[in-house]
Amino acid sequence: MKRIIILAVLSLAVLFTACDSKGGYIVNTVTLPTDSVLNLYGENEGVYPDINVLSDPENPYATANIYMENIWELYNECPSAKSKFYLWATILAKIPAGEHQFFTALALHELYTVGGSENAREQAKKAYRAVLDHFYGSVTWWKADWLVEDVYYAQLLRDMVGAALYDPSEMNMMALYSDPVMALADLSEWGYIYDFESGKISKWD
Repeated sequence: MKRIIILAVLSLAVLFTACDSKGGYIVNTVTLPTDSVLNLYGENEGVYPDINVLSDPENPYATANIYMENIWELYNECPSAKSKFYLWATILAKIPAGEHQFFTALALHELYTVGGSENAREQAKKAYRAVLDHFYGSVTWWKADWLVEDVYYAQLLRDMVGAALYDPSEMNMMALYSDPVMALADLSEWGYIYDFESGKISKWD
C-alpha cells in the first residue's frame, strides 16, 4: 500500500492556472513537470539575454501570462525544481531582471541537487555568472519573519551567487564544483573575486 502511494505521488499530474493580473480571469491550464530530466532547447536557455525558453516545447509556461504581480503565487504552486526553472526562465525572457536570473540559476541548482542532471549543473553555473555580468548591482528583498510588523530588507544578489558557488551547503544544495577552490578559479576567470570570509563579491581589473 505504501509503495502504491509513493508511485501515485511520483506520477502526479499537477495543473496550474495563470490569471490575468487585471481581471483575474483564467487564461491557461497546463500540466507541470515533476521529473528531474532537463533537455535544453538551446545551449543558453535560461541565461540572459537568451529567450529560447519561450519556444521550448517542454516549457509549460511558454504562453502563460506571467507578471511580477503573480510570479510568487505561481512559484508556490510549482511541484518540482524543473517547473521552477521553466517559470523563472520564462519571466526572465519576458522581463529581464536580476531576481529573475538569480532564481532561474537557483532552480537549476536545485534540479541538479535532486536529480543529478549534468545539464542543470553546467547551466546553473552559466545562470549564476549572468547575474554577475548583467545584473551586478541587483538585489532581492527578504521579509523579517521574526518581527510582528512587516519589515523587508535588501540583499545583494552577487553575494548570494558567491555563496551558492563556493559553499551551497547552507542552502541545502549540492556543490557545483568538486572543490570550492574551483569555484574561486571560475569566478576569477569571469573577472570577480569572492571573499569567502566576508561573503562579498567584487570586480577586479
